[in-house]
Amino acid sequence: SMDPSGLALHHPAADLLLKYATKGCPTDMGRPWSIAQMMKAVERGPHQSAHDPKAMAYFEKEVMERVAQGQARIVLWDDIKDAPPPQLKISPIALIPHKSRMFWAILDLSYKIRLKSSKVDIPLVNSTSVKTAPAGAIKQLGHSLQRIIQAFVQAPKDAKIFAAKWDIKDNFWCLDCQEGE
Repeated sequence: SMDPSGLALHHPAADLLLKYATKGCPTDMGRPWSIAQMMKAVERGPHQSAHDPKAMAYFEKEVMERVAQGQARIVLWDDIKDAPPPQLKISPIALIPHKSRMFWAILDLSYKIRLKSSKVDIPLVNSTSVKTAPAGAIKQLGHSLQRIIQAFVQAPKDAKIFAAKWDIKDNFWCLDCQEGE
């Protein structure tokens, strides 16, 4: 799980990261869905890319690795369908061929579902999620390389510079939600 330490504790967001590590990350995806809306999403099923047997076998293996690492747990719809968690949102999984592994699993948070009984679309998960990241946090990502180069240029000529690159593309698996979310 996420546990900032060392130099990360001197970052301006250190207190926030520590709070997320100990209390979980806040989530607010809008008003809860009805059981009928959840059922419709379950009936819709995964993205068509997930119907490929090779893709599904790969995804099953990845999920089992995440379960073994304590980063995920499997919950069957039949076990919770009568009393699902109130904040549950169900999004179709897509399995996209990828250059560094066989498939890349993503959630389609932009699809629409319409209940026949109400003729009203279920709001998109992306459109109802409340953005909780500090203002400007994502905008900083595009300037990281410039800041690193500037730090290298400004370092004393005899300084020993150590650099590292971390691949954080799957770190969303390491973030816990706050209790009840």
